[in-house]
Amino acid sequence: MERKKITNLEQWLKSPRRKPLVVWGARQVGKTYLVKELFAKRYFKDFVYIDLKKDNQARSYFSTTSNADEYLTYIEARFGKKLTPETLLIFDEVQQCHQVLSSLKYFCQDHRELPVIATGSLVRLSIKQQEKKDSADEFLFPVGKIDSMTVYPVSFEEYLMNVNPVLLKMIQESYSSKSALQKPYHDMAMDLLHEYLSIGGLPEALDIFIQEKSYVEATATLKEVYENYLGDMDTYNVSTETILKTRNVYKNIFSQLNKENKNFKVSLVERGKSNRDYFNAYEWLELAHVIYRCKNIKGHVNLPIQEESAGLFRLYLADVGIFAYQSQTNQADFFVKDRRNTLAGVFYENYVACEFAAKELPLFYWTGKQTHEFEFIIYSGGKLYPIDAKKEKGSLGSLEEFRHSNGKCTAIKISANNFGYNKENDILTIPHYAVFLLAEDLKNGMVQVGT
Repeated sequence: MERKKITNLEQWLKSPRRKPLVVWGARQVGKTYLVKELFAKRYFKDFVYIDLKKDNQARSYFSTTSNADEYLTYIEARFGKKLTPETLLIFDEVQQCHQVLSSLKYFCQDHRELPVIATGSLVRLSIKQQEKKDSADEFLFPVGKIDSMTVYPVSFEEYLMNVNPVLLKMIQESYSSKSALQKPYHDMAMDLLHEYLSIGGLPEALDIFIQEKSYVEATATLKEVYENYLGDMDTYNVSTETILKTRNVYKNIFSQLNKENKNFKVSLVERGKSNRDYFNAYEWLELAHVIYRCKNIKGHVNLPIQEESAGLFRLYLADVGIFAYQSQTNQADFFVKDRRNTLAGVFYENYVACEFAAKELPLFYWTGKQTHEFEFIIYSGGKLYPIDAKKEKGSLGSLEEFRHSNGKCTAIKISANNFGYNKENDILTIPHYAVFLLAEDLKNGMVQVGT
């Protein structure tokens, strides 16, 4: 399966200021596959791969030192290979041995010519736990001595890259010109989008679906990963109580988004508790990259956009397939056209949140008086963009109130409709399947409306 992050790895490899690279990300998002199968095998004559979770001998040795010279001596003797600039050194599951993370400082200082990548899940959580420990052998994170890259679940763009690159190009061309995609191709794109909403972006589940077209087998994989995520929550958590809180938050995200007031309310999870009581649970889930938190902004938006109330936020699951699994929605509702109108609007909202987060856009939502709101508010290129991601047609009342508080602006409507621009109301319509292109433009401050 092709991944866009291969371009980032190419750029890292060619950089004259290259440092050892740490690849972050949740479990099962394809970090090892990307680095080992796609990057190492395509761009290097040879590579050395060390799995610190399975390789007890290597982990035992590395845990005694952070000296890069000693690492190189051991690795060359152990694997019988001379490490050169043409050989990629990969440390996988690096959360299992913090001394390897510390060693990256010395690889940077003394062996910068050698390409080194460390990958792992729950790395930031393991670091946080380590920093809290009283230990004479103090852990030193290599601040300023590493490059970083976060891997997210497969995006809808990447799904198209793998299943229909011709349609992907057509969508890109229509987005560029802001002209409607011809109806047969628009319908085809919406069909593929709903496949993606059901299966999601975890590579193993997607690969099963692409190869076998089996919703049953793909969903079985999602179930396994979902349960593994819940099992992970007893790792690096501070207490049994916090483990239970973390699981309760995670298991209730769909139900809380699917209520009329979509703000996450702890009192609905555990009576008498507040967000302060659940701080460690939220922190664990965010550091594990399995949820995204969207923060509230009210009325007039002050720049730079900052969280105004720690008590008001919405939570999204970081993979749309996991979201579909948690909802327990019948899969026929995704791939049978006549049943798609039964899908809750929060499926599309969670999808947009994932696409924006994968472009590392800060997530905020806006609320006005009564029920007026925009699911997302993005500051890009010196402009504020209120973004409506509802399933149904949005209300002009929300836009009028937003403009009354914040001045003239272009609003963006993400929906099942084709590309379009309403000049009178200054509303740009983007179909669900082109959100990845919108997200890229918002990231680069280059949003263009229709001609």
